[in-house]
Amino acid sequence: MLKKIKKAIPKTWIIKINSLRFRKQYENTLSKDELKVFVMLAADYGNLGDVAITEAQKSFLQKTFPKYHVIEVPISDTYKNLGNIKKICSSQDIITLIGGGNMGDIYEDIEERRRTVISYFPENKIVSFPQTIDFSDSELGEKSLKKSIEVYSNHNNLKIFARETISYNLMKELFPKNNVNLVPDIVLSLDNSKPQLKREGIVFSLRDDKESRVKKNEKEMLIDTIKEKYENVKFYDTHIGDNNFISTNASLELENIWKAFKEAKVVITDRLHGMIFCAITNTPCIVMPNSNHKIIGSYNNWLNTIPNIKLIQDFDIEKIELILDELMKENSPSIDGFDLSKEFKALSNILLEKKY
Repeated sequence: MLKKIKKAIPKTWIIKINSLRFRKQYENTLSKDELKVFVMLAADYGNLGDVAITEAQKSFLQKTFPKYHVIEVPISDTYKNLGNIKKICSSQDIITLIGGGNMGDIYEDIEERRRTVISYFPENKIVSFPQTIDFSDSELGEKSLKKSIEVYSNHNNLKIFARETISYNLMKELFPKNNVNLVPDIVLSLDNSKPQLKREGIVFSLRDDKESRVKKNEKEMLIDTIKEKYENVKFYDTHIGDNNFISTNASLELENIWKAFKEAKVVITDRLHGMIFCAITNTPCIVMPNSNHKIIGSYNNWLNTIPNIKLIQDFDIEKIELILDELMKENSPSIDGFDLSKEFKALSNILLEKKY
């Protein structure tokens, strides 16, 4: 009964109620006259891919706007903070939405928060950082997409970035009233290849959720096969679990996984940010697709020229073994010099352009 009552309460009321009882952290520290750029829907949960997106997005904004206050707003506090942000936000301030793979009904709670933020700041420039779009053909997916099209199209200064061509073409078709551009996942703006560490063994970074494409028994067979051949096999998923994550330790958690990757001779993964973490740490990688197009799309757009990152489109243990044997050799090719900085120019230009 309580859940039904909560669902019946308009979100505008929830925002007002929460803003009254939530401590006024923004009003106490910043004035309306100071220049601000907000990172909305920032990850405060155990998906280190999303945490890395948040950290990379903040870093990118700090470099782009050295005179601005870059303010991170955790996704779990979205409704609590909107009222207070509104009070200190001028029309010159910029709202950015977190990048990632949550534009769609698979993560409907996040998409609903995105729509709420867009609706709540009609006078501000809003920039949605590089995303993968994935609305299902279900009744829920169609309903959610219809809402998003309406909300996005009603904002006359919403800029949307896709992180691979499939999403870019779909966004252009669905959101013709918005400015849509293509750039890499924002984590690819980072370089964590130094310092170089001694490499040994293999790290598995495999998902076990609704986005998994490789069957559970196939993964078990693959792990058993590799363990029979190689002694030093470790496991380090990019999702460490929400209960194990403390937001104040975000940077430390990222350093830990990047260190684990830099100490591995090869990483085997079916996570997009497993592949991306390998790219930014100069780590050889075998990557298998997930249930949607984000891995294949990102690989084809940005990473297919890297000799040490190998995409296996159809699960084949023998093929994986052959590639692994080659990558485990001492003389496997280096990916030093990998640099996508020029590819982010469109994002910088949109952020810096005048409001209209």
